[in-house]
Amino acid sequence: MEHNIRINLLGAVATLVLGVGASVVASTMLATRAYRARVDQIERADQAVTVKGYARTPIRSDQAVWAIDVSGRGDTLPATFAQLEEGVARAREFLLDAGFVDGVIALSPIETTEYPDYDQHGRATLKIRGYAMKRTLTVSTPEVERVAHAAGAVTGLLEQGVSLISRPPEYTYSALADTKVDIVGRASADARQRAEAIATEAGAALAEVRFASQGVMQVTTPGSTSVSGYGIYDTTTIDKEASIVVTLTFGLTG
Repeated sequence: MEHNIRINLLGAVATLVLGVGASVVASTMLATRAYRARVDQIERADQAVTVKGYARTPIRSDQAVWAIDVSGRGDTLPATFAQLEEGVARAREFLLDAGFVDGVIALSPIETTEYPDYDQHGRATLKIRGYAMKRTLTVSTPEVERVAHAAGAVTGLLEQGVSLISRPPEYTYSALADTKVDIVGRASADARQRAEAIATEAGAALAEVRFASQGVMQVTTPGSTSVSGYGIYDTTTIDKEASIVVTLTFGLTG
């Protein structure tokens, strides 16, 4: 009887130990699975791809500003002024003959410079040995082609003895803000297309956009590859190209 009781007691203890062991194993397996699932979830959350998209579009200037500096020199103020006025009159006549109207031609105030005489020691004296005067005629017009043609023909005034300096015309585009909106959208689409190609190759799919930034717009001569961190705005040509780079970071799933 005592022997049977001991055997039954040992069996109960063994059963209890096996039950506890099985419970511990089961709990450990569940914890391991939960841990692995959590790790997989974190790894998936950390998966991302960063790409750059690029877009470029041609634009044509619709505004031109062109300045002509006319000058005169002489020993006296009246003589200097007379020479200046004659040069300004010829320059204005040239512009009118080129098809520009008075409303687009602005005339600056006169700038006068005095040139002192020097003594035998090279020191300036109170005596004035000559004068120089300058006035600037500035043309502002949307007729960009007319400006380009006239700027190429203005050298004819030099042949007539007019003292002038023709500054390079500046050509600008007034709808640049609208153009920027368009090419940012196209650059973003380009970035997404690149990201989708990378994700497909990796056996994943794109999720949400986690980060987005755009570079500075570059307005350059056609075909130029020049870039600047501050942006480029070329004003030397009528026809230009506007470009921009967009950077996007996408999450990945799968």
